[in-house]
Amino acid sequence: MITRRQTLQKLALGAPPLVWSAQAFAASFLSLEQAQRALLPQASEFVEQALVPDVAALKAAGLGVPAGYAPKLWQGRAGEAFQGWVLLDRVVGKYELIDYAAGFNAQGQVSGVEVLVYRESHGAEIRTPAWRRQFEGRKGPSQIRFGDDIRNISGATLSCQHVTEGVQRLSALVQGLVKAREGR
Repeated sequence: MITRRQTLQKLALGAPPLVWSAQAFAASFLSLEQAQRALLPQASEFVEQALVPDVAALKAAGLGVPAGYAPKLWQGRAGEAFQGWVLLDRVVGKYELIDYAAGFNAQGQVSGVEVLVYRESHGAEIRTPAWRRQFEGRKGPSQIRFGDDIRNISGATLSCQHVTEGVQRLSALVQGLVKAREGR
């Protein structure tokens, strides 16, 4: 005769594959080209530029810099007229990478943020226009503070925080580009 205890033990031994099974989740929302057009709609072409982040300056500004930090940069142009920059970056949400792009106008203000690929199973609410709109018009890392300038979304706290920190870093890099364009 099988006791209740033996039955529960057999169920428990069979349960881990059901309870602890890993589920992969990834959603691609935009291509890089689509994001570029959305972030700088007035630009007719995007020219990739080499970008070597000044890690020491970012750290001096109090911004954390993850290992292997290597954002990519495109300059937006309409004919010969400079329109701004689009930067592509990745941050870790809770466990998985989030690919996003941020646009900046010629004065260094954020023109928008777009999520290209979201791999987490929860927290994709960071794609909502209302949350991303909070970045628009902000200039410099001091205007992009998580919890102060940029609100959190319940259930997406780490994704919100890490994307905000990423945009802060990109904004600091763009401020350096603005100074270089102005000859300062």
